Amino acid sequence: MEKKKLLVMDDDTVTRELIQDLLQYDCDCISAQNGVEGLSYLEQHPGQVDLIVVDLIMPVMDGFEVMKCIQSNALNRNIPILVITASDQQEDIKKAFACGADDILMKPLQSDIVRKRILNMFDIADRRNIHNVMEDMVRIEIEENIDSLGICPCPVCRRDLMTLTLNNVPPKYVNTEKGAIMSKVGSMSRAEKIKLLAEIAHYAEMVRDRPRHSLPDSNITK
Repeated sequence: MEKKKLLVMDDDTVTRELIQDLLQYDCDCISAQNGVEGLSYLEQHPGQVDLIVVDLIMPVMDGFEVMKCIQSNALNRNIPILVITASDQQEDIKKAFACGADDILMKPLQSDIVRKRILNMFDIADRRNIHNVMEDMVRIEIEENIDSLGICPCPVCRRDLMTLTLNNVPPKYVNTEKGAIMSKVGSMSRAEKIKLLAEIAHYAEMVRDRPRHSLPDSNITK
C-alpha cells in the first residue's frame, strides 16, 4: 500500500521533527523550512502531495502567501491545508480560512491532538479526491452526450444536471478502498459508462421538465 505524502512547511525544526516522528508509520513526511522551499517541492512533484501543514509565520514567505499561491494553482488547490499558528488573534484566524485553510492547530502543539487531526485531514483528502474524480466522470459524460440528453445547453442547466447527478449517484465508479489508487476517468469500462450515462439521463429529465433558466430571476438560486 502506497503511503500518503505529507508536506510540512515550518521554519521551526522542533515542530517539523515532532510531526515527522508522530506520523512516521502513517505517511511519508516531506519537510520544508519556508514557503518558497515548500512551493518548489509542489512544483517539482505535481499531484503527489496529499496534505499540507503550514506555519503562518515563517521567513522568506509566510503561510498566508503560501496558501494564496496554492489556491491559484489548479493542480494544488484541492490539497487540504492544516495551518499551525501561535496567534490567537481572530483576524489572523479569519484570514487563514479566507486564504484556503481547512483547519487550524494552535501552538503549543499537543502530540496526541496533532496526530489525530492530521489523520482526520487525510480522510478529508480521500473524500475530496473521490468527489473530484467522480465530478470529472460526470462532466465528461454530459459534455459528450449533451445533445442526446435533451437539456438546454446553457450553463445553468448543465450545472443543475451536474449537481443533481453528483448529489444522488454514489461514487461506485471510483475505487474507494482506503489506501488504494483511485480509478481515473479513462479507466471506466464501456458497461460502466453506459450505466453512468443512464443515471445522468434520469436526472436530465428533471432538468428538461423544469429548467431553472425559464423561471423568474427572483426564483433562481444564485
